[in-house]
Amino acid sequence: MKVADIMNRRPVTVTPDTILRDFAQLMLRFHLNDVLVADGDTLVGVITYKDIFRKLLPGYKEVTEQATHWTDPDAIEDRLIVVAKIPAREFMTTQVHTVSPDASAIHAASLMNVRQVKQLPVVDKGKLVGIVSYTDITWGLMARYYMGSFYRRS
Repeated sequence: MKVADIMNRRPVTVTPDTILRDFAQLMLRFHLNDVLVADGDTLVGVITYKDIFRKLLPGYKEVTEQATHWTDPDAIEDRLIVVAKIPAREFMTTQVHTVSPDASAIHAASLMNVRQVKQLPVVDKGKLVGIVSYTDITWGLMARYYMGSFYRRS
């Protein structure tokens, strides 16, 4: 089974200029673990909840240097307002692991396991053509190897 057989051909994407508030709303609305950042049909990055978390909350160094992070929750809320206006380009991950639509589903699953990611963008000749998740692969394999034989027995 090829990735092309099971991938989502309409991934949700944002541009590098999309601000956090807007793509976070997309992630919530569509229950996404991450959102792809594309410039036209070229994949330029990905933003995960982990990336958002790191931007929203102060890091260890900031907390130790500024006592207000411990004592003033309003200061954190003020930070959230500022961070909500930061564009994707400023904190997206640019080293994105991808897979070809011609790759086997097992190969894609292995990459996900090794890279510890839940999905992979599908890129063909430099063009973003879809996304495949571990759920897509699991259901695809179950349908092919278990469901088919189940239905043939009846």
